[in-house]
Amino acid sequence: MYGWRSRIGFIVPSNNTVIEPELYHVVPEGISFHFTKIVFGTPASDGRNKDVGGEAAGVLQRAGVDVIVYACMATSLVDAAQWERDTAERTGIPAATASSALKEALRALGVQSVALVCHYTKDRFGLLRESFKADGFRVASIESANVADPKQVNLIPTEEVYRLARKADTKEANAVCLLATDLRTFPILQQLEDDLGKPVVSSNQAILWKALQLAGVKTQIQGYGSLLSGER
Repeated sequence: MYGWRSRIGFIVPSNNTVIEPELYHVVPEGISFHFTKIVFGTPASDGRNKDVGGEAAGVLQRAGVDVIVYACMATSLVDAAQWERDTAERTGIPAATASSALKEALRALGVQSVALVCHYTKDRFGLLRESFKADGFRVASIESANVADPKQVNLIPTEEVYRLARKADTKEANAVCLLATDLRTFPILQQLEDDLGKPVVSSNQAILWKALQLAGVKTQIQGYGSLLSGER
């Protein structure tokens, strides 16, 4: 039976073509992933996207998943905890968001100050700073590929992500975060962490870590950063 250890459901923006292959590349034995896609407009300036993911959560509930993850960073920067509570109450299934997963991962690594790498335009930098500050983190720097079209994010070369991360890194930053679930990061995670000598946390990496945690699955995944390998 597929998913004999746990079945994990993901709510993914329709334009995202990255998270599925990245997660399938490292799926632990006995775990099955189940994706449902949603269509929504550009998030409001405050990061909110009302009524997002409700129907999709119901679809995953009927599929019998054990965990539900809302896998969009941009629209979970605000009110993530509320969405998780509402979804868990409505479905009876533990829920997480991309934003909360990443921030919980940072706490688990003992991080207080972060350098951010993203694709967002500069008008959203204020929201990023506010979101991380609200959860107790200092943003030391932000570097962006400056790609506004969501359909183009998956085309950003991993080499560019690597260079942006090296540029974003500062002595003040305890870790470097690679934001967006449609940004390709898995091919460079370990190399980047080795080169920087500090934790590197990506959205999809943190989502996988949190999903397995909620599913009660304890496993170590090598080659994709200390968060997944357990080597602190």
